[in-house]
Amino acid sequence: MKSLISLLILLTLTSFISQAQEFRAGPLAGFGVSQVDGDGYAGFHKVGLNLGAFVSRELSPRWDIQLDIAYMQKGSRKKPNIEQNNTDDYEIDLGYIQFPLVAKYKAKQMSFELGLSIGTLLHDDEFRDEQSIKGLEGVPPFKSMEYATVLGLNYHFTERLWINGRFLYSLNRIRVPYDGQIPVYDPRKHWLSRKPGQYNNNLVFSVYYSINRL
Repeated sequence: MKSLISLLILLTLTSFISQAQEFRAGPLAGFGVSQVDGDGYAGFHKVGLNLGAFVSRELSPRWDIQLDIAYMQKGSRKKPNIEQNNTDDYEIDLGYIQFPLVAKYKAKQMSFELGLSIGTLLHDDEFRDEQSIKGLEGVPPFKSMEYATVLGLNYHFTERLWINGRFLYSLNRIRVPYDGQIPVYDPRKHWLSRKPGQYNNNLVFSVYYSINRL
């Protein structure tokens, strides 16, 4: 079912962009640092890959529209700190196929972007003291779909090569509250859904290269 949803999203968005007379395409590669708001641990300590491709279309001298299709690793990580007498060892490991669609405003060598991203969950696991607790009683499953806001900044070295930094935050909760074993995320701090649970919070840094105009 998740594969079918991903395929429909891909076909719909790619068809929309390819209606234009020409568009750019190429690979992207980078990494992200992540945390899960609501797991009881703070800090962007989980590092993961961001690998995929993009297509973009120039709408005007100032505006572009761009679609990425990428495999993105997310989650959270808490390592023990013996010096502080903290023995917590915890990890959330998530992998998504992500479809960020953004509008980009260009100003000299910089461009600013804003958009939405849809992600389908490919794999997930959760560890305490290096032991998987996925599927145990009282451990809620992760949702198969994620919807997120995207806010980004690009620096263009050339017309074909640029670097990108993005902030992504879940619009929907990726998991319901953890049955009290992990402190529930304060819904007053979440600016849209107002629902207790867990939310992906990601910073992603990538390099883009445009192969050609198609």
